[in-house]
Amino acid sequence: MINKDGKAIILVMFVLVILILIAALPWYFIVSRNLLDSESLGRTSMPSEPVDRIDDEPLEDDEKPEPEPEPEEPEPEPEPILWFDIPQDDIVTDIRSLNPSLFRELNDISSDYNAVAAGLVVFDGETGEYFTYEYGHADVEAGRLLDADTKFRVASLSKLTTVICAMVLADEGLIDLDTDISVYLGYEVKNTNYPGAVITTRMLMQHTSSIFDSGAFQVSRDRNSSESIRFLLERGSSFRRNQPGSTFEYTNFGYSVIGAICENVSGKSLDTLAREVLFEPLDIDAAYVPSNMQDTENIAVIYNERHVVTRSVSDQLETIESATLGHDLHLAQGNLTISVIDYARILAMLGNGGVLRDVRILSDEAVRDMHNTNVDGISYEQGLATRFSFGDFIPGAGFFWHTGSAYGLFSQYIYSDTIAFNRGIVVVTTGARTDREPNGMVSVCTDLSVAVWESWDTLSSSESDDAAAEEEED
Repeated sequence: MINKDGKAIILVMFVLVILILIAALPWYFIVSRNLLDSESLGRTSMPSEPVDRIDDEPLEDDEKPEPEPEPEEPEPEPEPILWFDIPQDDIVTDIRSLNPSLFRELNDISSDYNAVAAGLVVFDGETGEYFTYEYGHADVEAGRLLDADTKFRVASLSKLTTVICAMVLADEGLIDLDTDISVYLGYEVKNTNYPGAVITTRMLMQHTSSIFDSGAFQVSRDRNSSESIRFLLERGSSFRRNQPGSTFEYTNFGYSVIGAICENVSGKSLDTLAREVLFEPLDIDAAYVPSNMQDTENIAVIYNERHVVTRSVSDQLETIESATLGHDLHLAQGNLTISVIDYARILAMLGNGGVLRDVRILSDEAVRDMHNTNVDGISYEQGLATRFSFGDFIPGAGFFWHTGSAYGLFSQYIYSDTIAFNRGIVVVTTGARTDREPNGMVSVCTDLSVAVWESWDTLSSSESDDAAAEEEED
């Protein structure tokens, strides 16, 4: 039984609970409303104090923590710069079919110079187009006419391919262009006038080595004689009095030495090396030793100005290699035998930064080094096997070039400054007059090249129909 006082206490507690509930009821509605407003706003208003969460509580997208950044992979090495995307398939077209009037002009020039033969190729490295011109006979006695595949001994144009072989070895780290050549030849090479001066491969390429074409070099025609490259260098009579690296003087013998360096470093003959690193990759049939070519039936006879045979096909096929590496005196600087169109492909490769039809021959850096014409020549700037002139052939533009001359054959290439466009011309003649331009270019080759260059815009399929129509009207 609860007494009277206990009942009073219970009543008081009941009243207090009722009062507390009544007082708390407004706060309940306020808090509930705020919670509803927060949910309806997608939790955009952040609490003033951080809130602990249960690990598996789902988060809204905008509240999810940023993912940990993945470790960065090293960037791949950049590909060498290519100037142009040359098409995979060559487009070869006869100039006669595109521009008959230009064809007649070229015939007139060849005839005016009394040439026995003239072969010319214009190439456009951007489009992969080659435009060909042939005049006269590859072999008068046999009645064999010149064609686009006739192969010529191109004389000093051989120097370019010799340097390309050396630059391939430089790309492979086997040759340093600025190291003493004694390291690569295996014996000491010194200009006795400057015994402390180093002679380098770069000096040989730039014609500044002080090595010159001595009389002993000129008469050393037997490649297997005791008068090898080493014999001529060690006897000391093949050096000028100028200090190595100081003075430009064109030299064939210096390029024989480059060939010897290539052979000693690679352990292969220059002919084998060139075939492996240059000719076969570009699908070119060429050789320093003509009998090593696949096609030996279409070699041009060389005639002098009086149209006398100076080098028959059989003479050229008798060329042999020395059995001793680094011994040959007369291959690297002038004995390359190649068709005009195949030589143009080599120039297109250089104009495209060392690549042709997705086949890389040289690094971009090696090509830039070859084109660094920083030596003053006679009337041009000399680079590594190539020369550079500005404005005296292509008005307002620069171009690389070289000439060749031997036994009555004249050869010449030009190709444009690769920064502008990849275009050029290769021309070879036999039996023509021996006129020369002030800068040393062969006049017959230059006149043929200028005529083609000035008609460049007409060498396209869009113009050929108009030219053919004009021919029919004539």
